[in-house]
Amino acid sequence: QSCYAAMNDDFNTPILIANLFEGIRYINLLNDNSASLTAEDLKLFIHSTNTFIFDVLGLKDEKGIENNNEKLEGVVNMLIGMRNEARGNKDFAMSDQIRNQLIALGIQLKDGKEGTTFSIQ
Repeated sequence: QSCYAAMNDDFNTPILIANLFEGIRYINLLNDNSASLTAEDLKLFIHSTNTFIFDVLGLKDEKGIENNNEKLEGVVNMLIGMRNEARGNKDFAMSDQIRNQLIALGIQLKDGKEGTTFSIQ
């Protein structure tokens, strides 16, 4: 409730951040088994914390972003492999379809002497 009160007080972000740090202190108490929460309260706590940190303050989970970038790179490399296999089998329609669909998603393929690379636009 104190986080909502800070937002209702002229979007008082310093107070909001102070309240979020209080939440961190409580998390540390939970980790030390010095405090406890019911499952329902834990769900509410996680939802509220995520709402204020990510939605209100606009902070990002950089670790999650890095993980997503690795996954994206893996998927694009798999599609490049499929495209190269189609080109090797002279299935140029499939090769072009893969390239065109990636372009539509903002992923540009670049064929070169060293192989195919990509860039995100």
